[in-house]
Amino acid sequence: MTFSLAGRCTQTGRIGFAVATSSVCVGARVGAIADGCVVFSQARTDPRLHAVGITAWQRTQDAAKALTAMREAATSPHWRQLGILTSKGVPLHYTGASCLDHCGGLEGANSLALGNFLGSADVLPEMVRAFEEATGSLEERLQIGMLAGEAAGSEREPLQSAALKVLGAEGLMDADIRVDFSTDPLKDLGVLWADWAPKAAAYRLRAIDPDSAPSSAEVEGRPA
Repeated sequence: MTFSLAGRCTQTGRIGFAVATSSVCVGARVGAIADGCVVFSQARTDPRLHAVGITAWQRTQDAAKALTAMREAATSPHWRQLGILTSKGVPLHYTGASCLDHCGGLEGANSLALGNFLGSADVLPEMVRAFEEATGSLEERLQIGMLAGEAAGSEREPLQSAALKVLGAEGLMDADIRVDFSTDPLKDLGVLWADWAPKAAAYRLRAIDPDSAPSSAEVEGRPA
């Protein structure tokens, strides 16, 4: 009962994903990201499979082998929905026979949409279309794709949580934001992103070069 979207930016080389679901705390359970690789485990989710996929990718640099490793490690794989998008190559996915319709995956030129228990068959195509046609940052394009999926049918039950994660240079997350419980989680995710986006560079500098970084008060606009 989840829909998710992974994407890569051909200009910057960054990769990331967004996800929403009708249960709480999806950001704690669906999706993981490492250098050059996004993986998904959803439907009846087993977050342990994320590490399996990432480890296999890092060892082999082969998306098909990484997806196979996740599927072979899964208990009752017929309940699982798995996916991988790397910084190179074709996105891959697997949907088990017990996942609830509408369900499946759809690959774009630089994206992968996955979903189950969707409100219509248009959700995944609209997510991919919107992402691939959108301009702006990777974070913005992922949100545009998710909102298009919501407008095309969303899930059959009301959404409660959402998350957005984008990995930047030097192993630091450019975005890692979650809405764990909300009546409109994608809207609230956008509010959080709007607050975080102008602050992200300063917090990155605090990690890389703390001597040159502004104070938290300066970044947050509080009195010193």
